Amino acid sequence: MVVEVLVETGFLLALNPRDKNHGWALEVLEDGRRRRVLLYLSPAAPLELSLIMKSRGIGDEGVSRALRAIDAAIRGYTVPRYAPLEIMHMAYAAELRARYPELTFFDSLHTSMAILNNLVYYDLDDKVREVVEMELRSS
Repeated sequence: MVVEVLVETGFLLALNPRDKNHGWALEVLEDGRRRRVLLYLSPAAPLELSLIMKSRGIGDEGVSRALRAIDAAIRGYTVPRYAPLEIMHMAYAAELRARYPELTFFDSLHTSMAILNNLVYYDLDDKVREVVEMELRSS
């Protein structure tokens, strides 16, 4: 049985060979290649990553190069899927931020995407994982 999983910005950052979690990211890609998982990328993750790069002084050409390299790296293993980002996801994310103030704007979007799309949260953020698990237990 193939498990549908959600990855987000941590995964994208870990695709950098200098990142301490690079080995984990390669394992995720290999799981996708071997069809152990069906890989969904949170649609908010490329936006968050772009903002991180811009905040670190990377220009638009550098952001474009980095995003294209990330896309090529992922597609070298598997075809990523993108769950749609709808108004209901945004509304639920706002509710989550009200209940869990430790969630950032993007964390709440990733959490919302995992829960409302019935995807297993497969990324590195323990806060997001905990909230996903708490929300699923309470529903």
